[in-house]
Amino acid sequence: QLGGSRPIHSLHIGNDGAAFVEVLVGSSAGGDFQVLLPSAALMSPSESRAGAGPRRVRLFGPEHLVGAGAKHTWDRLKVVLSQPYCQSRPFGLSFIRVFSAPEDDEAPPEAPVRRLGPFTLRGEGVGSPPRRPPG
Repeated sequence: QLGGSRPIHSLHIGNDGAAFVEVLVGSSAGGDFQVLLPSAALMSPSESRAGAGPRRVRLFGPEHLVGAGAKHTWDRLKVVLSQPYCQSRPFGLSFIRVFSAPEDDEAPPEAPVRRLGPFTLRGEGVGSPPRRPPG
């Protein structure tokens, strides 16, 4: 259950050993779940068998999402994971972040600016791009 009903613009998914992920969306008003993100590979078959790189992050933007699912407003999310290549290890997700598109009247917040000699530095505020985890 999501906090509110808004269109979904993008997803950030942190893997923990799953080979494939599929995301479905629905509404608490009723109806069937619809595909938002068709089955996407999080690990290759060889990586799955070897257990290599199980904790990667995949970013799914609007170009990866099914058009009809991304245009409506949703408040429920169903995540389907599978790992057909290695049944001996547990698998799951470490996190999933759901982003909605900024509304037209919302202006992006200004990032704080600092000067360091001839250089201008932006602070790591709300308007800064997200930092990638090491590794």
